[in-house]
Parts: sequence; C-alpha cells; structure tokens
Amino acid sequence: MLFVNGKQIRGVIFDIDGTLIDSFSAFTSVFNKGISQFGLQPVSEQILTQSLKKGVNLAEMLRGVFPLQTDESLIQRCKGEILEHFLKVEASEVKPFPGVNGLFGNLIDRGLKIGIATGRTSTPENEWDRFKRFGLERFIDSIVTSREVARRKPAPDAILECAKRMRVPIEKCLVVGDTEDDIIAARKAGGIPVAILAKEDHIDISESEQPEFIFKGLMEFTLFLEEQERIGRDSV
Repeated sequence: MLFVNGKQIRGVIFDIDGTLIDSFSAFTSVFNKGISQFGLQPVSEQILTQSLKKGVNLAEMLRGVFPLQTDESLIQRCKGEILEHFLKVEASEVKPFPGVNGLFGNLIDRGLKIGIATGRTSTPENEWDRFKRFGLERFIDSIVTSREVARRKPAPDAILECAKRMRVPIEKCLVVGDTEDDIIAARKAGGIPVAILAKEDHIDISESEQPEFIFKGLMEFTLFLEEQERIGRDSV
C-alpha cells in the first residue's frame, strides 16, 4: 500500500505534454518552419512553451506573430500546415521522457491504477495509438482528452472524468502535471497536486500554485514513491 500525506493512494492521473512526453522542441521546430514560409522570424522555444502552458491555442499564437492586418484565412492556412506537419513529426520524433516506463511499472507493481487527463483536443483513440507506439498502453486504465468534457483545464472536468473511469475516488489520486493549469485543475478536482519539472523554467509557475509536491523529473518522483512505501511499511 502507498500512503501520501496520510491518505492511501489508489491511482495516479498524468498530464501528457511536458509531463510524460517531450513534445515542445518538435512543436517549436514545426511552428517556426511554418511561419518562415510567410517571411516571419522564428520564435524561441521558451516563448512557445510558456504560451502552450498558459493554454494559448495555435491560432492565437499565430495571430500574435503575423502582422495585425493579416487576413484570417492566411492564418488558418498556416495553422493547418503546422498541425499536419506536426502530426507527421510527432509520430517519428516525439518520445517519452526518460523514466516513464520504469515509473509506470513501479505504480502497477504497487497496485495503483494509471490514468491520463490531457488538455489536448485530440480523440482518445489517437492518444491510445500514441501510447501503443511507446509500448505503454498496457499500463494505462483510462485516457480522457478535452474533446470529451465540457471545459478544458484549469477546470477539473477531464481529471474528474478520468478518476470516474478508473473507479478510484479522486481524493485517493495523485494528479501529476507541469503547468499552472494542471495544478489548479488538480486542486479543484480534489486530488493531490504534484508538479513534475522537466525544465528549470517551469519552477516559478509551479511554485506559484503551491502543489503538494514538486519533483525535478520523473526519476525523482519514482524515488519519492519508493520512500513513501518504505515509510508506510516501517510504521506498521
């Protein structure tokens, strides 16, 4: 059994991008390639990553870099080309962060259920296919995307639906993400918010929302779970 903050934990719900999957570098490359066709200067990965973490969608990002009087149809055309190319690049280049496989196996060995609640508006089928490519689908009990719920994060809808499908009370779930919206949504849902910091520039955002725990990568999170289990055994 795993206990955290005096509560028995029965499930862990993860965000995807920036938490389990390293997709931001690929997105930056595709975004800048797309806008370069229109004579626009590249945008830094840091700026694009922070925009994504604040829930800014692709069309809004493009409106921010195109001249003010640009025809909307041109922006939508650029958006379509970027998305199409990103899907191709993602299938071959985007990989999980180191430690995902070991972490998932660790959780399953402890009898915990694993869920995915993503802000992506893709279909659940697409997300299952993604995890199949990584060989991780066998660990996962439920995947919920924003397409399936009324409100995106920071609303708690996707997280609550995921816990429901896992058949685990949300208060017995660790909810793991890397953005301000992830932490807010976890707290609103009633789960235990956990921040995973894949890069140093995430720290200020996560600390501002005061998650219960902050870890510098998935490996550190795995070590924490092992320590919590040891403490639990020693206290019996």
